[in-house]
Amino acid sequence: MPPMKRKKGISASANARAAAKAIRQSELSAIHEKDAPTKKRFQTYLTLLVSMLVIRWLLLPTQTNPHSKPDVDSKGQLQMVFDEFFAANVQPLWDRAFNGTQYALEESSRVGHQLKEQNARVKHPVVIVPGFVTSALELWEGESCMKKNFRQRVWGSASMARTFFADRDCWRKHLQLNPQTGMDPDNIRVRSAQGFEAADNFIATYWVWSKLIENLADVGYDGSSMSMMSYDWRLGYEYLEKRDGYFSKLKAAIETHHKTSGEKVVLVSHSMGSSVVYYFLQWVVTDGGGGKDWVENNVHSFVNIAGTLLGVPKSIPALFSGELKDIAVLMPQIGDLLENFFGRRVRKNLWNTWGSLYGMLPKGGDAIWGSGADLDEIIDPTPTIVWNNGTEEFCSSSLSTSIVENTTPTDEKIDNGFTDEELELYIPASRQWTMNETIDHILRTGGGYGSRIESIFSFDSKQGWKERSSSANKRKHWHDPVASPLPNAPSLKMYCLYGTGLPTERSYYYQLSCDKVSASKDVDVDRTCTAGDSETTCSNGTGDSDGNPPESPFYIDVAAKNDLRNITSGVRFSDGDGSVPLLSLGYMCQKFAEPRSKHNPSGIKVFTRERKHDAEISLTDPGRGGPRSGEHVDILGNVGVIEDVVRIATGLEVEEKVDKDIIVSDLKNIVQRLDEHPSGGLKHVLI
Repeated sequence: MPPMKRKKGISASANARAAAKAIRQSELSAIHEKDAPTKKRFQTYLTLLVSMLVIRWLLLPTQTNPHSKPDVDSKGQLQMVFDEFFAANVQPLWDRAFNGTQYALEESSRVGHQLKEQNARVKHPVVIVPGFVTSALELWEGESCMKKNFRQRVWGSASMARTFFADRDCWRKHLQLNPQTGMDPDNIRVRSAQGFEAADNFIATYWVWSKLIENLADVGYDGSSMSMMSYDWRLGYEYLEKRDGYFSKLKAAIETHHKTSGEKVVLVSHSMGSSVVYYFLQWVVTDGGGGKDWVENNVHSFVNIAGTLLGVPKSIPALFSGELKDIAVLMPQIGDLLENFFGRRVRKNLWNTWGSLYGMLPKGGDAIWGSGADLDEIIDPTPTIVWNNGTEEFCSSSLSTSIVENTTPTDEKIDNGFTDEELELYIPASRQWTMNETIDHILRTGGGYGSRIESIFSFDSKQGWKERSSSANKRKHWHDPVASPLPNAPSLKMYCLYGTGLPTERSYYYQLSCDKVSASKDVDVDRTCTAGDSETTCSNGTGDSDGNPPESPFYIDVAAKNDLRNITSGVRFSDGDGSVPLLSLGYMCQKFAEPRSKHNPSGIKVFTRERKHDAEISLTDPGRGGPRSGEHVDILGNVGVIEDVVRIATGLEVEEKVDKDIIVSDLKNIVQRLDEHPSGGLKHVLI
């Protein structure tokens, strides 16, 4: 028997090594795809995740592979074999795919080292606020299926993949928030990791902040002059303070740095972190007790890197149907594998519990997003969602109460297209939803969980602008720079640093699956729960036993395509950094900088510095866009951005080198077209 066991073990390992070899070959082929860095990185991620599934299938007995038997008898020994195989075969592959360590060896080429030779030294303390999903999350309390992972990372480490494939439902349950409260589920506590390691690298050596941190270290920065203020990026902004006291801690960190150094602080944020900082700047002078001069007295600069100031359209399909563009496009290629293992319903129900995704919905409504000023054509109003069911009737007459059965396009605008009591899906005769209509539906239904999000976020910018700063309702608008002006801080400087030149999601083409409409429409958003002896069981219409809604009846129509209008696989694209459209990256920065801007009452100096995406392949940093990439995450390694941040922090020739705009996109014309549009721009908020 022992020899036979060894033989089977060798066979399984050989099969797994063959799979790893195939993956390495596909990785080398991907290096040559210079023109598609974002797609290439996603495919590499997917390949590695699928490899984990294949390896687990080879090592574990399953119903789909009845002839495969494990070499060991106990579950614990089997896990040990899997861990050893992962360390020997998968981890090296992962490291090769996302290796940034060579960067540390090229000291002389680093911007920080070069600026050090020009006498750049530590001056202003630096406080970093990371973005969405880039901070690691750790388990502090969990159910029995996860207890063995106490204080281990359930997000942001290579072991995350192993945990996911070991028990997908357990992993999802611990990443999901309570959909009714927006905070922790019962008996589960997941918290952000702390310190620089929380967000320097995401998985293995896939760098996020590490290059910028290293360049700051070159000129003398360390843990005494720089802090990483990570947070639980799943939470709605108000709950960051309510549950974790995050904004109080951020305020204390800034005050401490200011006190110990004698210099005001440079706040550096990325992506959603910029929205978090904007919220903080509103909070600290009101609820935070700092008073109206706190920002002026404590903050030197707000460095907004690839910030989501006006939100991101890609949050719409994530909340609306559980889809991301990359996943929708890849579905025909990978068949049912990903969909069956982590399908749209599972994704949608998970993502709809994350209040942060609602906070990233586009801001400013139709006045900002409805004119098409950033597109190649002006359509009034510019739709956010086009219902693309062709000329056929949408659904049977039995469902006519929720779907308007008018297949003739019309210019007639149907107002109030939603039924408050029933929260039904309403498709007007025009077969289009504007940004206001799209967000209205998402907020009202909450992905099937109900309208609880409206208690912490409002997207009525016009109403928000009218609210007094002392009003209790004003905090629902703190995330929205269209509704909330910059603070009173005349000596503060704000820098908007971001990349351009990449196709970025702007609007969507959807199809409706009529056989799923009735199930979706019957969802009871109030849910009924019955307390049992040991647990509470919830019923949610046709949802599951955990009270989660059924699958969404609509999905992105990947067949929709029009090259002349930048429509590919059901998504219309505009300029941006691959994740955030140019309209969100730059419009408010330009409006802030205007003389006598009502959104910048104290005259804060605002500078917009764009970086045109210029990708290049580096064998020492595979899978990334190179030192001049403008891609949303790679921008943190862009040499121009790094130089700007180091100069701002050290005060080295800032006025000569940094305090001026660099505009390489069509931003100026976009701003002009939007402001001149009869129903567009900030003028409709200020009325």
